[in-house]
Amino acid sequence: MTLSRYLHLAPWATAFAGAHAENMNGLYTVASGTRQNVSFNTDYASKGHEYFDVYSDEIATHYGEVFWTSLPPVSLPEDIISRFRGKVMAVTGYEADQVMESPEGDVSVPISWAYNHHYVSWMTGQYSEMNQVPADPHDTMNHGAPFVWKALEKPEAASRTTFKDVPTSQIFSEGNGGEMRKSFHGYPKGYAQLIHSPDTFKITPMQIDTRNRDCGANYTDVSKCLEFTPGPEPRSARFFRGIPNGTLYSGLLECPCTSRFGGDYGDRTKIVEHDYQVITSRTCSGTQQIVAADQCFDSVASLKLGQVARNFSVTDTAVPAGCFFVTHSRNGTVDAYFNDKPSSVACGGGDHTATLAGSIRTDVGTSLRVKIGASSVELTLSGPAEAWYGFGFHADTMKSQPYAIVVNSTGVMERKLGTLGDVDGHNEGKLLESSLTVLSNTVINGQRTVIASRALAGKTQGHYSFSTSTDSIHLITAVGASQAFAHHRANSIATVSLAAADVPNCVCDAGVSAQLCFAGGKGCTKFTKDCENDTPGSLGFQRNPSCSSLTYHGGLHCCIHGNVLLDADQPDRPELLRYRIKFRFWFQDYSETPRPSHENLDRIFIQTEANSGEYDVPPAFAPAAGYPNWPAGKMTPGTNCTGTCPDGADCVCHHTITHKWTMDNVRLIYASAHCHAATCISMELYNADTMELLCRVLPVYGKGDVKNNRFDEKGYLFLPPCLFGSPDPAEAAQEGLEPSRFFKSITFLSVKKSNNTGTGHYGDMAMWQMRSVSTPGAQVESFI
Repeated sequence: MTLSRYLHLAPWATAFAGAHAENMNGLYTVASGTRQNVSFNTDYASKGHEYFDVYSDEIATHYGEVFWTSLPPVSLPEDIISRFRGKVMAVTGYEADQVMESPEGDVSVPISWAYNHHYVSWMTGQYSEMNQVPADPHDTMNHGAPFVWKALEKPEAASRTTFKDVPTSQIFSEGNGGEMRKSFHGYPKGYAQLIHSPDTFKITPMQIDTRNRDCGANYTDVSKCLEFTPGPEPRSARFFRGIPNGTLYSGLLECPCTSRFGGDYGDRTKIVEHDYQVITSRTCSGTQQIVAADQCFDSVASLKLGQVARNFSVTDTAVPAGCFFVTHSRNGTVDAYFNDKPSSVACGGGDHTATLAGSIRTDVGTSLRVKIGASSVELTLSGPAEAWYGFGFHADTMKSQPYAIVVNSTGVMERKLGTLGDVDGHNEGKLLESSLTVLSNTVINGQRTVIASRALAGKTQGHYSFSTSTDSIHLITAVGASQAFAHHRANSIATVSLAAADVPNCVCDAGVSAQLCFAGGKGCTKFTKDCENDTPGSLGFQRNPSCSSLTYHGGLHCCIHGNVLLDADQPDRPELLRYRIKFRFWFQDYSETPRPSHENLDRIFIQTEANSGEYDVPPAFAPAAGYPNWPAGKMTPGTNCTGTCPDGADCVCHHTITHKWTMDNVRLIYASAHCHAATCISMELYNADTMELLCRVLPVYGKGDVKNNRFDEKGYLFLPPCLFGSPDPAEAAQEGLEPSRFFKSITFLSVKKSNNTGTGHYGDMAMWQMRSVSTPGAQVESFI
């Protein structure tokens, strides 16, 4: 597979208006509050709106392949750019599809061929541009990614003489998954997304190729296999339960971890390891205390602190209780001790100013020794002399954009690593001002060793700051193919444990963790999410498997751009599926006088799954991957069932998660939900203070009449959003809507219900994608 196949054809844009204008995807269904299928008019052209189309660059994938990266920007039609230069466009809605080219025009690609997991798209203009910026680690709006794309204003935006308060960019990401084609993305009369001088469109789609190649993958094959025909699936798909007869969807769309990446049955694709933490002060907590001598001695050896010379079992109140070791400064050897006597003696011997040191040798041929003193740190870095090598500090992945030290034949450089804005994200970042003093640079037997020193505190914000209170440092390391700093040929992750010399350093049991890796233990990553744990409906309370790489079996972390979601022993099919993402934007002219023609709508994005960005819907009953040894016949956390369960024909089960949050200055106009096919039952939004139901989104599942309606794919859904009209009840009623209401402060409650009868689902989502009238204190969005 090469990048060239992604560049087959260029994107383009076209503009249309007038009597022949019509919805691209037909008419839509909408809700308003608790009422479904209200009489709101979704025919844009009948209301006098105009439109233009934009097409992305071509996407080309093999069966099972994930496409998740930013596509090149697309210029809007020239007449649109010219018409709105210095003016404001009111975007009143948009439509989305995925299409192949044919001599007769566009052919829609069924969602069962290329599953749109989600997309994020932007329109920028004369006064804005796309930039990638570090993410707030507490921001739940970026699926847990360490970086986000944002449309930022250019400096010249401040000098505008007209429309000074109108946005210079807009984001479009509502109903943005398998539901995208028939979920309504428009607004009531007088509301729009306003943008000053628009000129460019950009999209980051996440697509999963699920078309069985025995059925064909060209536009001439759309009439073949009209009843869904699954292709091969990895062992882990559908919670390891296999492909059921009559299935309506592919297990690949749930991003199963496989023996190619992340699966617990591949060649070191999931590495489970016991974590031990060295502390040089305090004592291990009761739950972290090592209670057996054999475990103690094994843990000290696993930390790779140096040669372990001797192991001692003692009974002594004058030394710390449990497991500790002493590193001898005279020769660097280590003695391990297990003390079975309770003791109040703290680790580190009470000396908190001692020098800390530690070293690590990695599986890609690099090694590092760190020696931290009172005001400076000495680093010894070794690696192959024939190519560059380097270390990134305080990081588990390159996407963390860490401070890095890179060594090659020309010397030593310090960098702040960057990303490309996708999940692969490899970028050399930027060169930092040097803060290192190189003490030596030698080559012996093909190994280059550099010894360098620098101050503990980072020279700039981009430099990592070392500390004498640090017990360990997480690292990424890589080796290049030549002396030129470019894409690595091998990479790994490691942790260097730091210890004080000649004093007791305690070893605490930090539990078990796991790395998700490509075959052979390469390109690994691990994580523990800050899942909420405060109510029975929260992921932490339910011990949801998505919260940790240890219990993770499928989802976004295994949907890596370019990865094929098959097992290592399942062959790749050569046939490519080629298509584009197509957007149709509907718009009106905007005027400010005598009164503004439209009110701008700000985006509000909330995850019911809170700090996770996704979650598993486990099967109602065991076996359930992620819940090892779960008792047979006992419902999994979050599950409720009716009927004779677990094996009765009348057994029906659902899984529920909930989340509360508080916002100020809100007047909702549009509320869309994002949840996945095959599992979504409902999403409900309540005023938690009064328990008034504000919005109920009920998915509409296709019935399979694709001969008459190309979007009616059986088992796939669309999600009618809730619309709210003018605050004047009479005006809102004219559009068939409930009036919008202003809340100075409100606590929302979201309730998501999913089907988990018979099987489970990885990587589900329960997100609210809403629009509110622009008000002070509105939330600012950021997205991967």
